[in-house]
Amino acid sequence: MESPVKQYWEQTLSLLRTSEYFDGMAMSWIEKSDLFKIEGGVAYVSYRSVLANNLLQENKALFEETLSSVWGSSLDIQIISQKEMEQMMPEESLKYRARNMIGHEFNSVFTFDSFVQGPSNQEALVACKMIAQGQSLFNPLLIYGNSGLGKTHILNAMGNYITHERPGCKVNYMYAGDLVSLLLEAMRTKSTSFSAVDVIKDQLLDCDYFFVDDIQNLRNNSCQEVFFTVFNELIRRNKQIILTSDTHPQDIPTLTKRLTSRFQSGLIVSIRKPETETAKLILKKKIAGREDVFPVDDDVLDFLAVSYSDDVRALEGVLNRLIFSATLFNPETISMSFTLGILKDEPAVVKTEEISAKTIKKTVINYYGLSYQDLEGKSRQRKIAQARQICIYLMRDILNLPYAAIGREMGGRDHTTISSSCSKVRKRIEKEADWKEAVDTLKRKITG
Repeated sequence: MESPVKQYWEQTLSLLRTSEYFDGMAMSWIEKSDLFKIEGGVAYVSYRSVLANNLLQENKALFEETLSSVWGSSLDIQIISQKEMEQMMPEESLKYRARNMIGHEFNSVFTFDSFVQGPSNQEALVACKMIAQGQSLFNPLLIYGNSGLGKTHILNAMGNYITHERPGCKVNYMYAGDLVSLLLEAMRTKSTSFSAVDVIKDQLLDCDYFFVDDIQNLRNNSCQEVFFTVFNELIRRNKQIILTSDTHPQDIPTLTKRLTSRFQSGLIVSIRKPETETAKLILKKKIAGREDVFPVDDDVLDFLAVSYSDDVRALEGVLNRLIFSATLFNPETISMSFTLGILKDEPAVVKTEEISAKTIKKTVINYYGLSYQDLEGKSRQRKIAQARQICIYLMRDILNLPYAAIGREMGGRDHTTISSSCSKVRKRIEKEADWKEAVDTLKRKITG
């Protein structure tokens, strides 16, 4: 995704690094220089520090020889400061900054293989894979969902796939906030020789795929006007646009109506909070292959998956915290008791300590006029079965207890029975008013 000029300089520096002509400290200063233009046999290199300038000047012949070998013909290097470059060549300076912002490198860790699929993200994943493979059936594609659920991961996965499998395609990738900064800079640039905004437009249009992350941050009205023309031109050229947002475009108050309308003309899919099983798979994937990980008990994975699935980053973060703590205290396994001890000040754990399984059972039997024996027994009487299932659901929903722990509280029932009861209650409260009323009433009684 780098510009050709930048690639030539990166190759030059790589050759010098390999030659070990300069020590590590010197190379770190040299790497603060940039090649921003080659024209008429002259390569213009800018520096950002006095030390970088000294190293470039003292070894100019070496840099010219190495860059010429990469370029394929003889070049003379002209060394100027970054400020001089911006004053001498404002258009080139603007193009250079645009290339750096638009040429966003993809994170190699984020691939389709490392993305854990589940019902909460399946639509988005399928759509992105189809587009990455060249099946442009809908344009634009907009993916929305709360922060931390995988939108940036999936954009990077697309970029990595296209880069490796379809290297002839060019991908522009920007954060909406960077796009606003770039366009505002262009609007402030006054020149009689060129239009700065048109320079940026040309850079944005030079692609086969255009990714914009966090489109809700495209707040400036003037920037939206420019983006509107770029958007329409890309569509006209049959170039694929992929956008992400933290909410549905209709719920972004700062977007103009015509932009919202354009976004809705393609395909809009959501990424939701991962289901417990999906969150658990994410944890297992993070653990797999790591040598520093202690054995993690299954009920701990259940607890984390339920407690932290609102944000996948938070889910990964709390796992890392447990792994780090295990290296300090060296437990045999990362057990539930160890986990609760480490996370004792976390809201999820504090909440669990304030309300117990016994609290929930007592509230349920009082509400239905039953006994503990009824609740934990095997009676299939309709009223008792309903109370039992709702009690199980509330333990999961309020306390985030693992299925195995709930099973022990409910007369020794197995994991599958508990999981099935939770699923049944979720479905019934969506469709049956009496079930929803019972659950809502009990939750109010339990949580206050």
